[in-house]
Amino acid sequence: MIAGIVVTIPLLVAYIVGKEPKVYETSTSLVIESSVPQYLGQNFRDVVEMESNWWSAQETMQTELRVLKSFSQAQSVAKALCSKFIGHEHVPALTRLLPGANCNDPADYARAAPIIQGLLRVEQVKESRLVNLVVDSSDPDLAAMLANTAAQSYVERNLERRLSQSEGAATWLGDEYGDLTVQLNEAERALIDFKRKNNVIAVGIEDQQNDLSSKRKKLDDELNTIQVRLIAVKAQRDQFASLKTTDPMTDVSPGVADSPVMEKLKELYVDQYAKLLEMRGKYLEKHPAVIAQEARVDAIKSDLKREAGLASKNVEAQYQTLVKQEHDLKAALDSATHEALQLEQRAIEYNRLRRNFDRLSKLSDQVGGRERETSLAGHLKTNNVRILDAAMVPTVAIAPNVPRTVGGAVVVALLLALALAVLLEFLDFTVKTQEDVEKTIGVSFLGLIPTIVQEPSGKSRPSPAGVPVADMLPQGSKDLWVLSHPKSSVAECCRAIRTNILFMSPDKPAKSLLITSAGPQEGKTTTAVNLAISMAQSGLRVLLVDSDMRRPRLHKAFGMPSTADGLSKAIVGDAEVLTMVKETGVPNLWLLPCGATPPNPAELLHAERFKRIVAELTDHFDRVIFDSPPVGAVTDAKILSRLTAGTVLVAKGGRTSKDALLRTRRQLSDGDVNVLGCILNDLDLSRPGSYAYYYYSRYGYYYYHDDENPQAPPAATPKGQSARPN
Repeated sequence: MIAGIVVTIPLLVAYIVGKEPKVYETSTSLVIESSVPQYLGQNFRDVVEMESNWWSAQETMQTELRVLKSFSQAQSVAKALCSKFIGHEHVPALTRLLPGANCNDPADYARAAPIIQGLLRVEQVKESRLVNLVVDSSDPDLAAMLANTAAQSYVERNLERRLSQSEGAATWLGDEYGDLTVQLNEAERALIDFKRKNNVIAVGIEDQQNDLSSKRKKLDDELNTIQVRLIAVKAQRDQFASLKTTDPMTDVSPGVADSPVMEKLKELYVDQYAKLLEMRGKYLEKHPAVIAQEARVDAIKSDLKREAGLASKNVEAQYQTLVKQEHDLKAALDSATHEALQLEQRAIEYNRLRRNFDRLSKLSDQVGGRERETSLAGHLKTNNVRILDAAMVPTVAIAPNVPRTVGGAVVVALLLALALAVLLEFLDFTVKTQEDVEKTIGVSFLGLIPTIVQEPSGKSRPSPAGVPVADMLPQGSKDLWVLSHPKSSVAECCRAIRTNILFMSPDKPAKSLLITSAGPQEGKTTTAVNLAISMAQSGLRVLLVDSDMRRPRLHKAFGMPSTADGLSKAIVGDAEVLTMVKETGVPNLWLLPCGATPPNPAELLHAERFKRIVAELTDHFDRVIFDSPPVGAVTDAKILSRLTAGTVLVAKGGRTSKDALLRTRRQLSDGDVNVLGCILNDLDLSRPGSYAYYYYSRYGYYYYHDDENPQAPPAATPKGQSARPN
């Protein structure tokens, strides 16, 4: 399969590629800058300056690449091809691209656009601002014409787009500039009217705010000073109010006790009062000197009280003055505060008008400048796209490259073939090796039977001596292959299987064997016949019982006619079972045919008489081999497996699935059945690479070779099996 795929696919690819038309390639290179050069304004930037924002430049480049591949760009190219001619032809180039196209019909531009998009390939040169417009076509002249036309159309459309944008922007800016001029004039008149109304023309409103703020600060400071003095005077006033009921000599009120007049009067009062006390000590109370002295003391005391009264009136006058000053200052401060609030409101309105005027003035200047720059830029016709190299007419085809394509096809075919082979092997869940039987199924590996190669029809072959039945069968019968080919690999493998079965329990041999399989057509009948012949050739008395009452075939294997005498007749009790046994013509081998096929085979096998028949047959023969239906199809094999001493499973190599065989093993295990092992049947040993070929060739087991049939595959004996001929 691998060789076929590796040879077929490259040959097919070479044939297909050789039939393809030649393809020519040419390209036009463009330089796409991220922005146009700026020759106007304060920031001069030439086209060669690098873009500061790399990501923005990449986005711009990707956008332009998509524009080059857009449908509208392809339509523009199709329209431009109508005015171009190739060679000396006077036919528009569009008709060469799209036969039958009409340049006066815009619908044909739309029809040609997808074709142009398919032929045109846009490639950006890495780490640069260069873009190649590549065209692949079977027509070299058309390829060069299409590449150059696409580049020219893109440059013209890009410039046209920029000019249209500049023209639109200039128109819009002009309209906006006119509106802004009207608004600026209105704002200027409103500002002048406000200044005239609020008298802020001579002195600015800011200066008025500063003057008023200074005035309020002075009034506030003066008011604080007056309030402090008022507190002190009020305290003195309260002290003088209490002087009327006390002695002036004991008054220590501020402004009274500290008065120079009061100090002199107090000193004089003390001096005269001391003299009075002295006179009272010398004279009687009514003495003229005492009375005169008392009069002087009273006069001094009266002066003290009068002086204290004057001080009280002075303090009261100061208090009233300070109260009046406090009231006036508060009124003046409130007036200044009210005026400041009004001025603040006017300032807010003034600032709003001023900001509006400044904004409109600045915006008007900007819009007017942009309008003039945009108008001039439209006349400059600057563009950020230019053609670097024009496309040339190619002379050498780039495709088809037959050697490279075939080489690639060989590699792909080889990989595909290997992958397919691995996939088929991976998906193959059939039983093929001894490991599959022992590890996956969990039963002993009894051996294998190679594939029986049928001889060519009509080829004669001498029958083994002393075997009359062989002369009655067609040459090359698989059922009697061991008999007709005693030196073949099949015969040797059957003898090896026989040896393994006999040696499994030498102390207590399994006299009754059941040969079954997971499904039909897996060679259990052929295996049962050849195994029985091998055991008979070893000197054992062997009985082969056809217990497949649904599709009996053992009588055909030995060339016997179909008859009603057989196992079914013995089970129903119409005859003794030993009378139904027939000779096969093979020494030591007898056959108990099925007989008439009953409608209820499972019920017959469940009968008690059948159990006695099995016991009777086991007593009369050394080995009794039962050929049964497959386990997966009917329940007959499961019934028979419980009545026999051992069960042998037959699996067809490369066909019987592991799941089916494992399912069969579990079904038999549920019935407490003695499964002796499994035989791999119909395994091709001659195919190199197979498991059996590798396994048996590696260990070099002895095998028999049929000298009379050189085409027969060599016999090989599995590991652990006897290779001794009988």
